[in-house]
Amino acid sequence: MEGRNELLLINYLDRTLEEREMREMEALINSDTETRKQWQYLQLAVEAVEYAALYDQVAAVKEHFKTIQPMEVITAAPKKGLFARLHPVVRAAAIFLLVATSVGSWKYFTTNATRVYERTFIDYTLPTTRGQASITEIEQAYRNKNWLAVIAALNKSSLTDNKALFLAGMAHLQLQQYAAAGVLFEQVCANNTQRGDDYFQDEAQFYWAMSDLKGRNIPKAISLLQQIRSNKHHLYHEQAARIGNIDLKILKIKANR
Repeated sequence: MEGRNELLLINYLDRTLEEREMREMEALINSDTETRKQWQYLQLAVEAVEYAALYDQVAAVKEHFKTIQPMEVITAAPKKGLFARLHPVVRAAAIFLLVATSVGSWKYFTTNATRVYERTFIDYTLPTTRGQASITEIEQAYRNKNWLAVIAALNKSSLTDNKALFLAGMAHLQLQQYAAAGVLFEQVCANNTQRGDDYFQDEAQFYWAMSDLKGRNIPKAISLLQQIRSNKHHLYHEQAARIGNIDLKILKIKANR
């Protein structure tokens, strides 16, 4: 398969293609036998990533292997290698799977919450409303990036003020106080649920996911990101969609170890 098609298949699996390209790849997989085979092999390779979660058992396997005597290996070896007896197509699939699994293992060990956060996080800029009569203390402190002043201003505000809660949450996030940030973002969402409103809902939901990623509350972060990714009208849908399905799957596997 050509290099471009291989990359397109990987992006198709990761669902990072444009909608038109997704449809084109789906049609190609359904109509072209060779592409369909490579697609099936790639799916197998990605599933093999899950086995990387057994990494902790590798040391034990190595120790067991050391107990095997060389003569045992020679005696047990067949006259004709199993790989040599395989059908050429199967051998090609095995080689492809081996290479793809190696790539998958590399991706597994290099994917973590911090890297996903760094690739996904974007600074929040408080929009300027034309004709705005006055700027509140907390807004002014936020524009000046005086994070401690933002948090202090919240204490003078009401916990029902979603803008104040959100900006204070962002201040905590900038200060790497992830748990405190998450509490405030969650409060914004809770307020909206109670009122049937959506004031700062999208913003709070996205940055709540970001704070949970860095705060190592991975299951909750994944749940929030999946909600955002499933809503095309969400303000941060495209940003959350930058995180591939494979990345989310790896984070989930690692979180459950």
